[in-house]
Amino acid sequence: VLGLPKRYENGLMAMKVTDFVTEVSRDTPAPGGGSIAALAGALGASLASMVANLTKSQGHSATLQAAAEQAHRVKAALVLAVDDDTNAFNAYMEARRLPQTTAAEKTAREAAMLDGLKIAVNVPFQTAAHSFEAMQAAAVVIEHGNPASITDGMVGVQMGFAGVRGGIWNVLINLKDISDAEYNADMKAKCEKLLVDAIGLMDRAISEGDKRLEAMLAK
Repeated sequence: VLGLPKRYENGLMAMKVTDFVTEVSRDTPAPGGGSIAALAGALGASLASMVANLTKSQGHSATLQAAAEQAHRVKAALVLAVDDDTNAFNAYMEARRLPQTTAAEKTAREAAMLDGLKIAVNVPFQTAAHSFEAMQAAAVVIEHGNPASITDGMVGVQMGFAGVRGGIWNVLINLKDISDAEYNADMKAKCEKLLVDAIGLMDRAISEGDKRLEAMLAK
């Protein structure tokens, strides 16, 4: 339906949790770290959304409403990214299996592999970017959410950071096989900035959460 997000009816996210965990543990390269990074980010966003929705009627309603909307949006994107990451890897592997007997076949294979690699870079980069937004939403609920749910927000920040870090790692490991120096330099610079921002946000958010938690325990 026009306007609705795409869905993978028989994808990884349609599995039972236990089946998905088993699928990851099998001796196949995908689903791997990129899909797990996306799932981590999605869970972080879900926790942020939960806390915001639980407490937005108790003050700071506009701030919490914005955080809930942000978290819901990136959660939807990250759920799709779980399958997107695995599909991108499989597409690259299919390109590697293309025939290379003639010069034309070799050229076509190399072009398909490069396209596949760039998709395999873009998907985890988007995972990292969306996971950073999940962190932002979780940081808001740590500061403005119900104190009884503060640890949910703190776990949300940590899960979002796992999505950022995992996404960036998967970008970098795929860049090593791309010969486009300008493209590589641009992606590395974007990753470096995003990582610095994510580390700074995590440190601030967790420090704030620990401070508030310690104050609760001291009463």
